[in-house]
Amino acid sequence: MKSPLEHLHPEAEDGSVVLAQLSDPHLFADRNNVFLGINPYDSLSAVLAQLAEESGVDALLASGDISQDHSAESYQLFTNMVDNLPLPVFALPGNHDLPSHMHSVLGASPVHYQRRVRMGNWQLLMLDSTVLGIPAGHVPLSELRWLQGVLEASTDTHTMVALHHHAVPTGCAWLDQHSLDNGAEFLSLLARYPQVKGVVWGHVHQEMDLMHEGIRLMAVPSTSIQFLPNSRGFVLDTQQPGYRLLRLGSDGSIDTQVKRLTGHEFVPDPTASGY
Repeated sequence: MKSPLEHLHPEAEDGSVVLAQLSDPHLFADRNNVFLGINPYDSLSAVLAQLAEESGVDALLASGDISQDHSAESYQLFTNMVDNLPLPVFALPGNHDLPSHMHSVLGASPVHYQRRVRMGNWQLLMLDSTVLGIPAGHVPLSELRWLQGVLEASTDTHTMVALHHHAVPTGCAWLDQHSLDNGAEFLSLLARYPQVKGVVWGHVHQEMDLMHEGIRLMAVPSTSIQFLPNSRGFVLDTQQPGYRLLRLGSDGSIDTQVKRLTGHEFVPDPTASGY
């Protein structure tokens, strides 16, 4: 098993770090399988091809739901797909992932499956918010204690926290039933540490960007299907798959943009009522 990548050295002369985030590929062992009208292998391939054209990206974060069928083969497929990118890739689990298979495959691959990495004047802290067998999330006491310990010991380091589940409501009634059940406690902890500048997550298959007690909270679109914002029930959106770019300034600033595929190639099944 490879050693964790603990220090990432940014390329920019000004010390800024450019982090790309993608989420929720929902891959199958069979790359020909379709997920609610969209082939997730094809849509992730298209996202990765566009991401490869971006200049100055230092690292890629995949924020969960790598797999839809929990298979070891789906994780191997993901590692094969991102292996061509000339940058380190970090991953954390989502509620559709099977941690044992994910850890086994990714632990022997070029993808880094770890908790912390230093990036210039920044650190990225990656949490496991999954609860086996249910779609909602929870940050357990052990994770909160680890998080607090790291923050206590790194007060001079700008911090980005990443996890799978959303800690604040999306406005989608059906989706907010499956949020982080201790989101208020989680955010209250982070607010005690001014070096925490941002939190990023996946899970919601839509774009979010808001401020909470001085912390920027951001969600990224899925590389597969999209959920229609502010919908009471389950509704798929026709926006294209995408990813997020985050430029993390050496002064603690965050400049971010969501990028989506152009055109209308990936159209979900309009009759889908859930998954």
